[in-house]
Amino acid sequence: MQAKLKTTLLKFLKKYGYWIGLGLSIIVLITVVTIAATNKPAPVVDDDFVPTDTPEISFSSPITEMELMKNYSNSALQYNSTLNLWQAHKAIDFSAEEGTDVYAVMDGTITEVTYNYLMGNIVKLDIGGGITVVYASLASDVPVSAGDTVTKGSVIGKVSNTAKSEANDGAHLHLEVLLNGEAVDPALYLDLAEK
Repeated sequence: MQAKLKTTLLKFLKKYGYWIGLGLSIIVLITVVTIAATNKPAPVVDDDFVPTDTPEISFSSPITEMELMKNYSNSALQYNSTLNLWQAHKAIDFSAEEGTDVYAVMDGTITEVTYNYLMGNIVKLDIGGGITVVYASLASDVPVSAGDTVTKGSVIGKVSNTAKSEANDGAHLHLEVLLNGEAVDPALYLDLAEK
């Protein structure tokens, strides 16, 4: 019985073995190409890059009595002690005492007030010209709502430590600037000479 089964299997492999091998090779090739296509490295962007379409504006200070804690980096990696990893930091972090007022850097409209576990309480301020300012790690008692119009210097939140991804940094303001949806260095708009 086993000899007959073995003979049948050998005949089948002799007749169709080439096609089976070819089919398996094609499947492996497609799998390798698909994996390679989905694992393309992110493009390297120079941290010194300054967009040419950056409007000539100057923000007022988002908080007083602040200290620059972490600079912006687009591709240069910075150590995040909370997450124990190296990563780009597309924002500027300012340390300040818990409860310090956070101000609107320009006139604009609040487009979003949300909570995100990693970044804490977040306020997004559209100041026009394709620029959105994102304030994160704010205290939970945010005094503004989506749709509110605010003026430069209006209180829009308070410094806290709600960003769980930066919890080891203590109370701070995490400030991002988006130009046409892309993160740019907030220092392009801030006078950090005395910070």
